[in-house]
Amino acid sequence: MVAIFRRRQRHEDGDAQPTTADLRAQRAAEWARHFSGPAGLEDYRKAFLRYSPLFWDIVESTQRELLALLVNRVPADLGVPAIFALSLLYSRHGKPDDAARATLAIIVNDLSPAHARTLLATLSDAWHNAQRCPYDERPAAILAEVRPALRRLQTTSAEETGAVSAIQEQIAFGWEEE
Repeated sequence: MVAIFRRRQRHEDGDAQPTTADLRAQRAAEWARHFSGPAGLEDYRKAFLRYSPLFWDIVESTQRELLALLVNRVPADLGVPAIFALSLLYSRHGKPDDAARATLAIIVNDLSPAHARTLLATLSDAWHNAQRCPYDERPAAILAEVRPALRRLQTTSAEETGAVSAIQEQIAFGWEEE
């Protein structure tokens, strides 16, 4: 029987098991060690305005679910380019918004902060690098940088949960294998 309303449950050896709040606080502290920098909603607004001519109201309404995954967790200077990279990466996908949201959810919820940082930095760098390409070539340029990073992550503990493979499958949908 599971004790739902108990604050702490004693393990057989007498040690208290951490509560959900304890685990959440531990994960937040781990994220803070790997991600430093302005990450509030206002920081994201400013970062979007630096890169996009769209009004913030439009960005916020269309990117609300992605922002919810990143705000107060990932610095805006890393998160905003990663959102743009995912948008371009999934531009050929049947459901681009769903694919971007699913990928970002896997990155922030299923990967360790160190692995998530690696992938978010790769997406951010790939988007910045793709800016030199003609617009219609940018998704392929981003893909060319993201695939090797995913292959490298697949050889680490990041793949223990299958998260990296799930991201690879999501990306492969809509792209013809080269």
